[in-house]
Amino acid sequence: MVNQTMKGSFSRRPRTLIIGAGVAGLTLAALMRQRGEEPVVIERESSISNKGYMLGLYPMGARVLHGLGLHAQYLERSSSMMHYRIGNGKGKIIREYSLAAVAQRYGPIQGISRGELIGLLLEGVGDLHIRYGTTVTALRQQDELVEVAFSDGSAADFDLVVAADGLHSATRQMVLDEKEYAYRSTGWGGWVFWIEPGDTSPDTYTEYWGAGKFLGLYPVKGHLGVFIGGPSTVAQEMGMEKFIRYVVEGFERPVLPGQAIQPGSGDPFFWDFHDCRASLWRKGRVALLGDAATGFIPTAGVGATMAMESAAALSDELSRTGAQHVEQALDLYEKRHRKRVEAAQENSRNLGKMMFVKSSPLAWERNQLLKFYSVEELVREIAKIADEPI
Repeated sequence: MVNQTMKGSFSRRPRTLIIGAGVAGLTLAALMRQRGEEPVVIERESSISNKGYMLGLYPMGARVLHGLGLHAQYLERSSSMMHYRIGNGKGKIIREYSLAAVAQRYGPIQGISRGELIGLLLEGVGDLHIRYGTTVTALRQQDELVEVAFSDGSAADFDLVVAADGLHSATRQMVLDEKEYAYRSTGWGGWVFWIEPGDTSPDTYTEYWGAGKFLGLYPVKGHLGVFIGGPSTVAQEMGMEKFIRYVVEGFERPVLPGQAIQPGSGDPFFWDFHDCRASLWRKGRVALLGDAATGFIPTAGVGATMAMESAAALSDELSRTGAQHVEQALDLYEKRHRKRVEAAQENSRNLGKMMFVKSSPLAWERNQLLKFYSVEELVREIAKIADEPI
């Protein structure tokens, strides 16, 4: 016979801790709040700020905002990406893609600042208390509970812990062996910063793929995001100001006539392009989510989309389980979504190999081939998963 204690754990909702109030963690929290649950959310930063720069959100991720009733607000705070242009290292546009057919079939790809997206997700979270300036100092899995100690000296037991604490997840290090996850570097990196949008078209993303250098221009509402990069060792040895001049002065024509390409408002930061892949997404009752599970380099701009999709898949599986069977729900979440996310990550990696070329002859050959590439070929795996259920 099943005793009363077991009956209670079958029906009781899982007591959940979400570590990290980024895109993945807040998406999950908002979805759980929508069905009346109150997860505990902690964030290592002292407050949510407008940290971060531009990101692209594919319609697969925006679908989650439909479910949260936030899609109209999302469109108001973002810009539709309807054209994508690729130029060479001399500043000449060699290929332009219209994304009208993609938008017609799936919905538009939107450019939005990370701060705006975080603010939007906080609206979905509502009045849920977030414990800022708090980290996990210890995790211990005991029977069907996870005992958690926090940096403020408190402790609590949970049925489920979700690690959504980013690419360099401290939680992942606590629960996985070193052989169960691996970082992969492109060897490239560079500086990200904002400039005034000027006369740039708000619906056009432009990238210049040179030999050993790269410039990307990404409009969002009210800002123009810039990434200037190259081989990390070269860029860092030269320093930001000198490297920016090296890239910009190498163009035969100005890419932004009458406008300087140099850091404006906000603090520029150096972005080292590497990703991470965990070979499993859960251990016991601790699950990995977003970049903590599978991190992305930004070449295809799909990382935020995959994080939101993963949160939706996890939330869906958790909605159909009680505290007793959390581990089964986590297994279903991983089976359902890990291959899909890894396929998108592989596409980003392959696109990076095409974009990040040091040799001038190889860059020239690549640029000739680009003239015959369709936009679907550039993001083949992403186009494929757009037609598949999550």
